[in-house]
Amino acid sequence: MDGLENPKDTFFDGLKSENQLTKYIEHDLSELLMPRTEFFGYIGFDYRRIKVSITSINKNENIPNQYTVSGKTTVFNNTCDFEGTITFEQFREFVNMNYGLDSMYSNSGFKSQGVVIGKYLFSENARQNHVGVFEGIMTLWWYVDKNGTIKYNDLSSYSDSYKNNQYVGTWSEYGKSSERPCNWGEHRIPFSGDLDIGAGEFSVNPKYYSKGWEEFKK
Repeated sequence: MDGLENPKDTFFDGLKSENQLTKYIEHDLSELLMPRTEFFGYIGFDYRRIKVSITSINKNENIPNQYTVSGKTTVFNNTCDFEGTITFEQFREFVNMNYGLDSMYSNSGFKSQGVVIGKYLFSENARQNHVGVFEGIMTLWWYVDKNGTIKYNDLSSYSDSYKNNQYVGTWSEYGKSSERPCNWGEHRIPFSGDLDIGAGEFSVNPKYYSKGWEEFKK
């Protein structure tokens, strides 16, 4: 997957150009990568709902920028196990730090804030039904507190546009060359077209209710 040099989304605005991978790579981000909330996700051009749950994440002892991941996916009534890796490629710092609503954290002594960008490759269990490979780019927002500890950045969770733990990529069925778009994330789904029509929070366009989104009916 391409796109790490010039990520194409407005949430990358305001980042410094330098890649600080070597500065941050020794931090263990296993806990940060575990979602705090349910992932919202879709697969295919018809925005069919996919539920992605991560059950374990561990930092690779031999490859400091890589994490081993396992979890499950569910589309309608079909649930599959997957295993794979996330490999960090960039740590990018923000030019200006965000101190939350009304600058409530302005005296907290944050050392830095930024985004980590990586590639993921998750393979579903070939012995199960309707299985394949997920591949793409992921992003995670973080900050470093006054003690030098890296934290999951939820300082802007009050904002209508808040999102974190975003995955953009494709799913390819084993033995077939065609790819389907498959994106997921916390609070919002990246590049979700007209699926999400919410202003203050994630809200499903009624025309997609039949694609697995029935519980979101108003």
